[in-house]
Amino acid sequence: MAIGLCIGHYFSVSYAFEGDLILPTMGKPTIEFEFRSDQEDIAPADVFSVFVGNRGECCEGKSPIAGRYSMEGRTITFVPAFDFIEEQKYTVQVHDTDATKNDAQSINEFTVERTVEKISPEIVAVFPSGNIIPENTLRFYIHFSTPMRPHVSSDYIKLVDATGKADTAAFMAFKQELWSEDRKRLTLLMDPGRIKRGVAQNIALGPALQVGSTYSIVVDDGWPTANRAESMPGYESTFTVSKALRTLPDPALWQIALPRNLTNDPLVIEFDRPFDHALLQSGISVRDANGRPILGDITIDKHERAWRFNRNGSWRNAQIQIAIDTQLEDVAGNNFIELLDHSVGTESSKANQNLIILDLKPTPN
Repeated sequence: MAIGLCIGHYFSVSYAFEGDLILPTMGKPTIEFEFRSDQEDIAPADVFSVFVGNRGECCEGKSPIAGRYSMEGRTITFVPAFDFIEEQKYTVQVHDTDATKNDAQSINEFTVERTVEKISPEIVAVFPSGNIIPENTLRFYIHFSTPMRPHVSSDYIKLVDATGKADTAAFMAFKQELWSEDRKRLTLLMDPGRIKRGVAQNIALGPALQVGSTYSIVVDDGWPTANRAESMPGYESTFTVSKALRTLPDPALWQIALPRNLTNDPLVIEFDRPFDHALLQSGISVRDANGRPILGDITIDKHERAWRFNRNGSWRNAQIQIAIDTQLEDVAGNNFIELLDHSVGTESSKANQNLIILDLKPTPN
């Protein structure tokens, strides 16, 4: 059991018992008293007692908690008979040298914190996750195991080519970085000016990603966590660039594997291209014939080219709908209404449509 304190853990006592009281810390669920000089004829239990409750309730008329005292050299150690309870307040009373007195030299309170598993900071995923991505990829998502310190990403993240040369103008620079609420996902937006053909940045610098070339997103080591208690080791994600995606997504090009009736089979959609990982979490839903949501879990796999839906319960022999948000984007930022990088004069064919509905039915057994 991990133990922590709400008000510190180290106290000096400068009365007849001259020494230091050391309260529990993470990984050490004991209480210690270290004398500053040798002591003779001392009964360890006469030095201090431990009570349940805060210092305002301690200690007259209350019985101390049971435990085992031991003394080695100048150190008395107290081990409770039962583990300290998480989120419970305790009070330690250091006695006068005369054990018959009720006066206390010091009263110190501590609280046992809830056990929290320590998670080392590291990058757990980068999206797009494929090792081949389109030339006009718009976003990268970096997922961390723990909340990270914001406003320093440009100090640690860089896009480098196969020779190790960094492109310092590849990503958009924002005053406020694009973090998830829990500070565990950072969105890196490629500069659209490097993607859109014929605009100033594209003409002056060229595309940030070139077809056929290999690049890496490199994260230098030393990035501190949000509480600055630890720093993260370095990381590198390498990929090759394929030709740009410059056509509208089309559900007619998808492969849909329908579940069998009265089973728990998943409903699986395989796309013709990789889609934006974050938007896939909410951009597609499954509904009944009346348009009411069917509950279930979504899994994204095959490098964002497949969407899997596991229904809560079995499928019924009834019509279902797959609802597709027309703002759902592929990895190049193209949605079902318009292209991110389109020719001048190109019109959208579904400008007033918010959803695309596919009416389907589970297959018979």
